[in-house]
Amino acid sequence: MKRLFPLLLILISFSAFAQSPEAFNYQAVVRDGSGNILANQNVGFRIAILQGSQTGTIVYQESHALTTNGFGLANMVVGTGTVLNGNFSNINWGNGPYFVQTAIDPSGGNAYAIMGTAQLVSVPYALYAKNVPTNLSELNNDAGFVTSANDADSNPTNEIQTLTLNGTTLSISDGNAVTLPSGGGSGNTLDMAYDQGGAGLGRSITVDAGEVQMTTASANGNALKLINNNTGTALVAQTTNASTQFSAIQAQTNSSSTAASAVVGSTSGAAWAVTGQAEANSTAQSAVYGSNLRTNGGHGVQGIGFNGVVGETDYSQGNAVFGENYDAIAPLGNGIGVAGTGYYGVVGEDRYLGGQAGANGVFSNGNFTATGTKNFTIDHPTDPANKFLRHFSSESNEVLNIYRGNVTFDANGEALVEMPDYYDLINKNPSYQLTPIGGYMQLFIKEKLENDRFVIGGGTPGAEASWTVYAERND
Repeated sequence: MKRLFPLLLILISFSAFAQSPEAFNYQAVVRDGSGNILANQNVGFRIAILQGSQTGTIVYQESHALTTNGFGLANMVVGTGTVLNGNFSNINWGNGPYFVQTAIDPSGGNAYAIMGTAQLVSVPYALYAKNVPTNLSELNNDAGFVTSANDADSNPTNEIQTLTLNGTTLSISDGNAVTLPSGGGSGNTLDMAYDQGGAGLGRSITVDAGEVQMTTASANGNALKLINNNTGTALVAQTTNASTQFSAIQAQTNSSSTAASAVVGSTSGAAWAVTGQAEANSTAQSAVYGSNLRTNGGHGVQGIGFNGVVGETDYSQGNAVFGENYDAIAPLGNGIGVAGTGYYGVVGEDRYLGGQAGANGVFSNGNFTATGTKNFTIDHPTDPANKFLRHFSSESNEVLNIYRGNVTFDANGEALVEMPDYYDLINKNPSYQLTPIGGYMQLFIKEKLENDRFVIGGGTPGAEASWTVYAERND
């Protein structure tokens, strides 16, 4: 049979100036030799009161047949059990010290095994108060209140005693002390309260297993509220295991209301309501991350306000807002990296220092598609403060590049046109348009485009003409 280890908590209840039962409450948590709780099991207890020492004379002995609860806890009232020896009422509590001996039969019978002996300290001796002669010599009262009392000495405070808990040591001034047992069950209910100044600097609460749960009975109350009136943080949560897959803080709501949130940040000043920060030496990809697991809609991150979402970068090679879509059917997927709706779906502004060329208000690395017209808008040159000038782009069923210019004909009525040195690399199938300037000329292409150049013939020496080349993109 495994050895049993009971966890003993002695609770004493008594009432002054009134008749009360001569007994005290006794609780024990019963475990086996492996530390497992014996829950909902019949057990037999034999309680003995010893005088003088842990091996002193047994002045009283009784037995109890009990059943532990789901937490292995057994409750009894010492002094009310089946008497085996002595008379509980005849114990002279003033002639101590006294010790309580616990013996248990885990099968519920009477084959008891002694588990231990512990000294009874100040609190159980309240039973001795029935025999203490009073020194109160005078008590006066009016219709409903005590107005004065004489305790037969000149010191009004010498009867006051202080009960102190220091760590696991419970002591009373001018008396003894007892060390409270440590340990406990594998449950997850923790009852701890501190008054007059709070938990104190450096105070920590540790549970062996499970979690600490706080529940409010109020329909609209807060289960936990932390207030810091100083400059520190009201709540800090930290996970110290580098390999953990869990978050420092996790919030969850089952509300069906769109007004509810698992996490809410609120500010009444200039501070941010919610902030995420990835340290410089971290490997995190995102300071703030939102994930929506729905496949038929919803948003990973949604912002509502004058500016719904604002992105800002402090790095010249960075992106203020970056959108990326991972479609499972790539390259046939039709997911959207960045989507915008509104009067302006997407607005981009170039703030490149000095207005240098190469900066873009909107840049597309890939094909650009529009279902509406493709136009650009600038301030009207004659009234820039009040008007806009809008131009529209030409459209074609082909992907074309356009080149144009003017030439002056030589003495032979010819003109050489040199194209950019990359022309042949990105173009094919050119077409030409020639327009004489100042008079009629029978212009023609004397030499076709080759090696980035072509020749126009049929011109009048010294006259001018304009030319345009349309070519298919070939990159």
